[in-house]
Amino acid sequence: MNNVTVIRAISNPQQIKRVAGYARVSTKDEHQDSSFNLQIEELEKEIKSNPLYEYVGVFKDKKSGTDTKGRTEFNAMIDLATLGEIDIIITKSITRFARNIVDTIKTVRTLKSHNVEVIFLKENISTLDSSIEFILSVLAVHAEEESGNISENVKWSVKRKMRKGGNFTTNLFGYKIEGETWTIVEDKAKIVRMIFDMYINGKTYKNIIDKLFDMGIKTATGKDRWHPGTIESMLLNEKYAGHMSLGKTFIYKGSEIRSDRFSLLNNMIRDHHPAIVSPYIFEKALELRNSRTRNKKDEYVPLNERVTPYYQFVYSEQNERFLRYIVERPKGKYVIPTLFCYNKEHNNRVMITVKNLFAVLNDALSNLSKQNDNLHDKFNNFIESNINKCDALFDKKESERTTILSNKASLIKSRKGLLNYYKRIINFKEMNDVEDFRKLVYKVTILDQTNLVIKLSLNPIDNLNLLLYSSDINLKIGSS
Repeated sequence: MNNVTVIRAISNPQQIKRVAGYARVSTKDEHQDSSFNLQIEELEKEIKSNPLYEYVGVFKDKKSGTDTKGRTEFNAMIDLATLGEIDIIITKSITRFARNIVDTIKTVRTLKSHNVEVIFLKENISTLDSSIEFILSVLAVHAEEESGNISENVKWSVKRKMRKGGNFTTNLFGYKIEGETWTIVEDKAKIVRMIFDMYINGKTYKNIIDKLFDMGIKTATGKDRWHPGTIESMLLNEKYAGHMSLGKTFIYKGSEIRSDRFSLLNNMIRDHHPAIVSPYIFEKALELRNSRTRNKKDEYVPLNERVTPYYQFVYSEQNERFLRYIVERPKGKYVIPTLFCYNKEHNNRVMITVKNLFAVLNDALSNLSKQNDNLHDKFNNFIESNINKCDALFDKKESERTTILSNKASLIKSRKGLLNYYKRIINFKEMNDVEDFRKLVYKVTILDQTNLVIKLSLNPIDNLNLLLYSSDINLKIGSS
């Protein structure tokens, strides 16, 4: 039998590695800022002190570790690593990287398949260790259990303080709060009672806001016009009925979601402080609100189910706001799908009908599709020039390296999908569905009453998209 000798690849230990750090705290609580900043400083020092490391930057998130979704910089960092822009990722501990076992191991496997190493400083382990998956499983289980225990202990201590009359609220319209003492401010309490009374008697948020405006009643921050969200938060606030609740928000896949769970008896401290409205009035308002909403807040409702397909698609430069979708029915005879918005002072109504918007988009994209001789080169040159800009800025702006590399990763992804995007453009046919338009167009910006600008969706980042010339159709865009 012939002897077979396995010749192993010789790695070059002196090769300079591109190294990034990752820091995270679980919430946006200002008390965690010192921990957050300390993580960043330690990671930066760790990387810069090694002569074999090229400092890429520190990616950072203020999000729950229970899921990687919604952690913008974490996901950008992983994208960069898989695209070959990062060789090593250093993080303080497994709990800072992820507390979900499945996500942790899945991410580590993905990075290992791209020859990217992850180093956990606290545990003093590297993903180059052959037994890393077993180690991660054991440590991540412990981290999850510890996190759950801490969460339950915090909830218990908060609830215990509340049952003893303790307080975590410092400011609420209608009350003067000093430490543990709540005093009703009668002139403002009358406004709160009026809002509840109008609502349970069938008035809409708009009716209530108009009434407050006509009476010259300002908001808690001194604004002339109240916002619908403010009215709703007051109607849903159990504190106006003298109660104090625990668990009104919860974390779902990295997002903070408001819940109806505060109506449960075990989460409610009743008669905690003097009430402005009776419990009966509050519960009636809450019941009415729940009957009117199509989204039940005790469950997580994905964003795409809470908004229309026009969400953040058309923007008014004058009002500095995105237009909202509404179906107008003038005199009850017509149905006119429309997009509109007001400015912060609730005037200067900018609007465009969906019919006119589609006419503009169809015209502009049709004209663009006729430039197929040089269109692919135009798209490709735009992407390549921006990638080159990222490379040039990387050495010049060290403090912005993570943003620069995130932009570069996004551009590289766009380059991979460029051919398919180009084919969609040159094969363009008239459309009548906004979701089809959004595959080609990133955003429409209304400049004034007769002009708008269209940005193509070459890239999911706004400033990395190509401007499409304005449509030849000159349509008056409503403004009042």
